[in-house]
Amino acid sequence: MQANTVRRFAFTFACIVATILPFQHALAQSKGKAKGPIKVFILSGQSNMEGKASVTTLDAVIDDAKTHDEFKHLKTDGKWTVRDDVWVTFLDKSVRGSSPSPLHGPLTVGFGSDKNERDENGKRITVAGIGPELGIGWVLGEHFDQQVLLIKAAWGGRAVKYSFRPPSAMPTDGEIKAQVAEIKQRKPDAEVTFESHKAGYGSDYRKVLSETKRVLDDIRKYFPDYDESQGYEIAGFIWFQGWNDGVGSGNPQYTEQMAAFIRDMRKDLKTPNLPFVIGELGTDGPEAEGWIETFRKQQAAVAAMPEFKGNVAFAKTSLYWPTPPDLSKEWTAFRAAAQANEKKAQDDPTRVDPGQFFQVNWQQKYHKELAFTSDKRYHYLGSGACYYRMGQAMGKAMIDLMK
Repeated sequence: MQANTVRRFAFTFACIVATILPFQHALAQSKGKAKGPIKVFILSGQSNMEGKASVTTLDAVIDDAKTHDEFKHLKTDGKWTVRDDVWVTFLDKSVRGSSPSPLHGPLTVGFGSDKNERDENGKRITVAGIGPELGIGWVLGEHFDQQVLLIKAAWGGRAVKYSFRPPSAMPTDGEIKAQVAEIKQRKPDAEVTFESHKAGYGSDYRKVLSETKRVLDDIRKYFPDYDESQGYEIAGFIWFQGWNDGVGSGNPQYTEQMAAFIRDMRKDLKTPNLPFVIGELGTDGPEAEGWIETFRKQQAAVAAMPEFKGNVAFAKTSLYWPTPPDLSKEWTAFRAAAQANEKKAQDDPTRVDPGQFFQVNWQQKYHKELAFTSDKRYHYLGSGACYYRMGQAMGKAMIDLMK
């Protein structure tokens, strides 16, 4: 059994143990940024642009001798490092409750989706998440003399064939009516109308624009050091999406629709030559087959179009697919022991509660090995190292386009 399969089974039994870390920060030294317009980059896509890795997985690679030097800069004197030259916004939701993830502020860990996990006592806790913005921000911050603002506009479970559909690639009314009829045939109780289904087309495309406008119209709120005399410029667009367009029956028109997305977004943002990076769907690593391999070819074909030469880049991310410790044998042994425990009579005093049995004999026993991942396969196993490295690849691809 592969290690990622083990983790998927483990998640059905209980969440991987994690501990909430105090979000104290150490301020990174300012590089004395040069005057000039703030470089604004839009980061968009679906759940993997949101970010699905627990910050605790970064502690694991910082504490590991093999990866310590690569990630040690993310902490300063034991506290998460903060860059004062790169700022981030991530959907200024009206209600966030007790979320540990910041809505906006200087670049540090925590600008991903919240993670719902369990602590060592089995109690549900909320842990901050990270996404590719961390690696992207570090790369861009190191490169540019000017300050950088990252606007994250991402929503999970979306597809270019529907909610990200660009204006110039919309289906006809006849096609939409046929789709509604097919939906009602499959699901007679579905509350769908021609009007509601049509309204869903391009809804997230439009939200990217509205989110960008909302931030830039009130930029001082999100970047307090903003100097109006210097202004800002929309400098690039980084796209990381694909699962919902590739899985199942796929999307045969993805390449054409994504090309239209780029053209339309440049037009609507009034930046005709906007550098655009497409992050590869890196699930399962370089040797992925089936629909993942097919979809990657569709992605690469966009950047290969003659009209996009030198202004659209395809950033490889599959190289960074996580390889956590293989616990296949340990999982098999645990399952056998758990089944033996369950066969005992309910009133047998030697029987251990299943939840406690899992906690002691799996979570606690293999805590170190499990600390490198925090989610499922389609979220890159929730590996902070993977998300950071993928972000670096996208940031470097953007810099190459801008040279």
